[in-house]
Amino acid sequence: MLLYRLLRSFANILSLYVLLVACQTNNPSKTIDYVTSLKDKLQLLEQNGKLLLNNYEYIEKLQAKVKTLQKLVKHLQQPQLAAKGEEEEFLSNPMNSLSLIRQMHADWTHVEKLMEQPVGQKQMDYIRRMNERKPNQENVEQALVAMHRLASSYELDAADIASGLLDGMQTDAKLSPLECYEMGLLYYNGSLYYGSIEWLETAKELMDKAPSDVYNLLGLTRSDISHLLARCFIALDKLELARKVLLAEPDLSSKTEELLEYFKENKPEEVENDNLIAFHEKTAQLCGSSYKPKPTRLLCSYKTSGKPFLRLAPFQMEQISHDPDIFVFHNVISSIEISILERETEAFMLPARVLDNGKSVLSNIRTVSSVGLPNKNFSRQLNSLITRIRRRISDLSDLNDSYYYLSEVLKYGFGGHYSFHNDFLNSSVFRDDRVATVLLYLNHVPSGGGTMFTQLNLTVQPEPGKAVLWQNLDVETFDFETRNEHASCPVKIGTKFAMAQWIHEREQMFTRPCLKPPKARVYPDKL
Repeated sequence: MLLYRLLRSFANILSLYVLLVACQTNNPSKTIDYVTSLKDKLQLLEQNGKLLLNNYEYIEKLQAKVKTLQKLVKHLQQPQLAAKGEEEEFLSNPMNSLSLIRQMHADWTHVEKLMEQPVGQKQMDYIRRMNERKPNQENVEQALVAMHRLASSYELDAADIASGLLDGMQTDAKLSPLECYEMGLLYYNGSLYYGSIEWLETAKELMDKAPSDVYNLLGLTRSDISHLLARCFIALDKLELARKVLLAEPDLSSKTEELLEYFKENKPEEVENDNLIAFHEKTAQLCGSSYKPKPTRLLCSYKTSGKPFLRLAPFQMEQISHDPDIFVFHNVISSIEISILERETEAFMLPARVLDNGKSVLSNIRTVSSVGLPNKNFSRQLNSLITRIRRRISDLSDLNDSYYYLSEVLKYGFGGHYSFHNDFLNSSVFRDDRVATVLLYLNHVPSGGGTMFTQLNLTVQPEPGKAVLWQNLDVETFDFETRNEHASCPVKIGTKFAMAQWIHEREQMFTRPCLKPPKARVYPDKL
């Protein structure tokens, strides 16, 4: 089988590639992350390929058994063919009688044994073992929620997403009726019925164009979609629309009134799924592919002042906002340094956590994997590189950066985002707050992943080696600079790597010695 041989060759190549990636990013304690981890997704793809090969082997075993049975049946049907139309004459021959009696006594017993003999037991055992490593329902929901973030933040239609059209960019990937139905179910369980209706209607349209018997075998029928669609309409008190959906479905039409009564008596309770967050009204505008930054007449030059190092290797500096000041620096690190950072930190990344009432928790407002820098588990080469990068950050910002404070390498998978926030901390708790942030991009993101400042109508797009600097505190009074509220646009295609460095006020004691009294900030009495 040509397809079988091609799959085996592809699986061998993919297995080698996964082995190489795993060797580079081996960390036994790391949890599986099917949304953002390239290594985990590669292993999932490899697993799918192996299951396909295993299935083809199972099919070959079945086909071999079928061929054997066909050969036996062809042999055993000879008396039947010979006797056709002349049964009495055939049976009057003693040799035919003997053959028939012996065949009915013994040969069919062997056929029965052959039919009962298990086929492909090895392949069945393999698929059971592989089931232990497959994604669980939580992994599926994470991927569905990531798709929700794309649909909601970029204001995308379900039909466009299903056809591979993402914010004006046509991709070669598509969703099946199964994925669309799961999206509809996600919205239904979150009481977002209009969103559910959109996805379910898309699922029905795709089902009508697809071989429904395949999806029936995979556990989804057109009646399932219509059933849930009618429930959505009833939840919205749209009785006639629900009736129309049920009457149009052959398997449900005869039970329409009975189902409608049941749905009305058992309306779903209103629930709130914290994962189905609503996005800022400016997200689609500032994160979409149509966004174009307004041309400015602000500063664009080489930064040579400040540290002596800058006279030898000045940074390309661009001011993209004034009052508040935001600066962009280009070619801050090299492609080789970026490669080392990405390769050697990914294995240590874990889902990022946020502070909630003093506790560190996972949150849907920040869906990213991260690792703190520096790290005692890193190689000496990597920690040395991080030291050099942080020294450059200090040079370009004209602020002191202490290694007492961690920086982070961040990785956003598809749909990965960070909701609107300011980087300063809480004045009632912290006397030493974050005076500035430097965000260093490590790669190009094909679509999405920009950093947007809503109050400034400004978005900075990721480029390798590009850094953006903004103030979290007023540099003279250390009051909070709220106008620099920002967010990370959800990643549509690709993965976003970045390094975040927060610079604290305590380290600026001698860098910014002449401070004016704060106007709005109140310091705590005790540290």
